[in-house]
Amino acid sequence: MPDDKGVLLFAYDNESISYTNLAIICALLVRKHLPGTGIALVTNNPVDGPFDHVIHIDAGNSGRRTFRNPEGEVEELTWHNKTRPLAYELTPFQKTLLLDVDYLMFNNSLQGIFETQEELVCHKNVFDITGKNSFIDDKLLHWSSIPMLWATVLYFTKGETAKAFFDLVSTVKENYMYYYNLYNFKKGPYRNDYAISIAYNLLSLEGYFDNSLLTLPSQHTLTDVREDGTVVYEFDNEVSMIRNANLHIMNKYSILEHANSIIRYATQPTLIHTPNEEN
Repeated sequence: MPDDKGVLLFAYDNESISYTNLAIICALLVRKHLPGTGIALVTNNPVDGPFDHVIHIDAGNSGRRTFRNPEGEVEELTWHNKTRPLAYELTPFQKTLLLDVDYLMFNNSLQGIFETQEELVCHKNVFDITGKNSFIDDKLLHWSSIPMLWATVLYFTKGETAKAFFDLVSTVKENYMYYYNLYNFKKGPYRNDYAISIAYNLLSLEGYFDNSLLTLPSQHTLTDVREDGTVVYEFDNEVSMIRNANLHIMNKYSILEHANSIIRYATQPTLIHTPNEEN
């Protein structure tokens, strides 16, 4: 029998970004804010970190995508994202919270997700914390198509619904050009966001988080994490901050640059933060 509940992470390093180090950072924050929750990592690398399970599988046939490097330049790197549809098969948990490793936890608001009666939950809405509304073009797969959902945080339980969902996500991945023509989404490398959106649509699923996915877009940078969990970030030559909020920080280089301050916060014996009201 699988463990009762846990967080599942996928991490495959590319030419410039250590996703395994991002996974360690993410896992330490999970340990702080979701104590007693198991953590499993899927990777193809040897790794020593705060994981209860390490599952080694090859990255498979990976694509390429652009990333913004520390100098602000756009570079094309390998993107290992095609094993995520195997999450249902690989998870050792009965109840699984699947997270991107650039999703950093600064409160315990996700503790209650393991008590939900929903079999499958993801984010339908995203909120740009800089207020620039960077994701206005990501509300739909195409202006004439279906809503775009976010695979960054996805909860599922072992059962018929999640099994059918992940089987369909795998089908979309294997027949990506067919679904590209059918749903008319942006041409480019395979995206799990698109695949889960299509699977939700075809299965008529309606399990969504009540709040928006708080996100710092890739063109902006994390600049510090203070000892009280305040996240300081820079955008348009301005500095701002947010506290007690779980964040999807898309500029992965900036997370790694400030790894020490995040780890210091994650490992210090402080009170668990409760979430502020989120958009």
